[in-house]
Parts: sequence; C-alpha cells; structure tokens
Amino acid sequence: MEPYLYLLIVGVALIVLYQVVLKAFFHFAHVWTIWDFQTGLLFRDGKLIKRLKAGKHRLWGAGYSVVSYDTRTAEVVVQGQEVITSDCATLKLTAVAQWRIVDPAKFHLGSANSAQSLYTVIQLALRQVVGGISLDEIIEQKSSFGPALLEIARLSLGDLGIEILQIDIRDVMLSSELKASYQSVLTARKASLAQLESARGDAAALRTLANSSRLFEKNPDLMTLKYLETLKVAGTSGYGNTLVIGVPEELSGLVTRQS
Repeated sequence: MEPYLYLLIVGVALIVLYQVVLKAFFHFAHVWTIWDFQTGLLFRDGKLIKRLKAGKHRLWGAGYSVVSYDTRTAEVVVQGQEVITSDCATLKLTAVAQWRIVDPAKFHLGSANSAQSLYTVIQLALRQVVGGISLDEIIEQKSSFGPALLEIARLSLGDLGIEILQIDIRDVMLSSELKASYQSVLTARKASLAQLESARGDAAALRTLANSSRLFEKNPDLMTLKYLETLKVAGTSGYGNTLVIGVPEELSGLVTRQS
C-alpha cells in the first residue's frame, strides 16, 4: 500500500473516531447553571432526583433533565373581576397579589398549572369577601379588604409550594349608569352637608349676638363704651366733613356739636 493511502485511511479513521467520541460526550455529559434567584429540580427518566442549588452542575449519563424556577417575589394581577354586591350593584374589581415559590418541588408536582390555581383562588376570594358587602362600603373601604382576602386565599390555595405575601384591591370600576347615579347621590350629599354647615354658622352667630345682648344688659357701661368706639371708627372712615348719627339721650352730654 502506498504511504499516502495509508495516511489518508488513518486520517479518516481518526476523524470518525473523533466525531463518535464528541457525540458520546455531548450525549452523556450535561452542564446546567442555576442562578442565585433560582432553584433547580433534577430529573432522571422523568423521576425527581434532588433539588439543585445555585451554581454550575455537571452530570454524566443519559436521561437527565433540569427544571429551574425563579424564587423571587412575583406579582399577579386579577383584572376586571365582575362582582355583585349585597345591594345588587354590579361592578368590576382589579386585585393585585404578591407571591413567591417556597417549595419548587411542590409547585412543580402539586398542580398542572400552579400559577393558574393561584389566579383562580384570588378570584374566588374576591367574590367571597366583596360579594356580601354594599357598594358604598366597597368604595369607602376598598383599602381595608387585604387581610381578609389574604386569609381566605391562603386557606383555599392548599399546599402548592406558594406563599402569598399580600393582596390588595387596586381599582373599583362602575358602569356608566351606576357611576352617574352615584355621582348624583354624592353631589346631593355634599350640598346637604354645605347647608348644614351654613346653618351651624348662622346658629353660632345668633348665639354670639344673644350673649352680647345679655352682657350689655347686665353692664350698661359696656354699651356706652361700644357706642363711643363706633363713633370714633365712623369719624375716621372717610365719610366727609359731615356725619349725622343718632345719639341716645343718656349720652347727649358727652357729645359736643362741631360746626
């Protein structure tokens, strides 16, 4: 055999061997990186083996797979949830919940879609808490329903490896007709309060006059001093050179006519 043919055969054999080794390496060697905010679940042939912490993981063998989950705090928005109040008003609510995964294995195995289960639980909690309350109470106290919603959601969620941190009602949306009616009631209520406040002011003014009258009646000298003060103010208020006022008979001796 010619030397160059021998070298060619050896070269082809080495290339084929290299490809086989390389394919075997990629088939049996696995490398995964788990970030600090993640937790990994290691499976082999569909069976959960263990939980992987943050870092780089190298495994040899076939049938391995890794599923990673973000364990940071997340937010779910339940938007436009229709609720009928105790006084038969229909409105839409938007709720916001903060949650996080505390047990990735239970989160992965506990439900086909654990995040959707959380969404449904919050929907039902909204209906349960708000459905038995009047429209006025919902509008006035919407910021105070969080603890009740949180308690019901936690009890209803079960053991899915999820921790609900907070639930709040963000928006209360009324229909256009209901909004107009509610605005009319609110306007009438504000007008009534304004009239009541005006009446209170008038009553306070009358009480002040009555008290002053009793004070002058018990102390005539105060009436005299008040009258003289009024004369002084009137004389310096720019009425011109002539000022005509009535003087009580008992004060006529105190007033000197100026020509």
